[in-house]
Amino acid sequence: MKLMKKIQKGKTLQTVSRAITILRCFKGGTLSLGLADLTNIMELNKVTVLRIAKTLVEEGMLNKDTESGEYTISYGVLELVRELQNPSNIISFARPILQKMHELSGETVLLSLRDGNDAVVEHEIPSLKPIKYSLGIGYRADLRIGAVGQAILSCLSNEEIENLLNKPEVKDALGDLLTEADIRKNLKFVQSQDFLCTTGQRVAGAAGVAAPFATPCKSLVGSVSIVLPETRFTTGEQNHFATIVKEGAMKINAILAGNPRALEGGQNEKRVVNDK
Repeated sequence: MKLMKKIQKGKTLQTVSRAITILRCFKGGTLSLGLADLTNIMELNKVTVLRIAKTLVEEGMLNKDTESGEYTISYGVLELVRELQNPSNIISFARPILQKMHELSGETVLLSLRDGNDAVVEHEIPSLKPIKYSLGIGYRADLRIGAVGQAILSCLSNEEIENLLNKPEVKDALGDLLTEADIRKNLKFVQSQDFLCTTGQRVAGAAGVAAPFATPCKSLVGSVSIVLPETRFTTGEQNHFATIVKEGAMKINAILAGNPRALEGGQNEKRVVNDK
């Protein structure tokens, strides 16, 4: 299958585009490919592909087996990925998205990441309203509790989900049990609608709306959310906030997938009602 895109003269550096395309041939690091394989996939002449592959080896982006001559993704690429997935780096590129969510909602906005079986708040922009909810950076809660955690849980593998649901039952902020059936219902909702609303699960009297994001290989999973007092959580606001968190998560997903145009354009300033 041909991977090379038509390169518009004057808009990209052809050699850089070809080098990136070679890296993408390895499908996330799962393949070993020889020079002939790369040449066939890219539909370029062998000399061109060899020169680019050799450069990538020298720069630590590819490994070459001296016996077989096959290439594999190097830990140099993985190190770059690990740096990208560092919470401080995620926050740096997500901050403009979170700020826009804050402006559109007027409520507290959170970015949370999975840490084992918990969701941890990594960044927060508190509401400016006199009555608000502010959980604070470092706030930790079971993934099974609340929209923030359940949005993250919905992205995990079936095995991980089952392992968590088989653990002892958890209670909400008022001490009521969260049943496995209710959690499964919420997970199905997130997986079909890309957001979730809950009230009073993590904090009594608080409501939350969250949408998940993840790297393509699910090595990092998180959610963006809006939290506020239940008294301000009308049906109209639910739909409005759902639109905001879904668009915020979509932009972060695009960035994590390597889409350089992810931040172009703005979020819809108007309130759009979700009829689903």
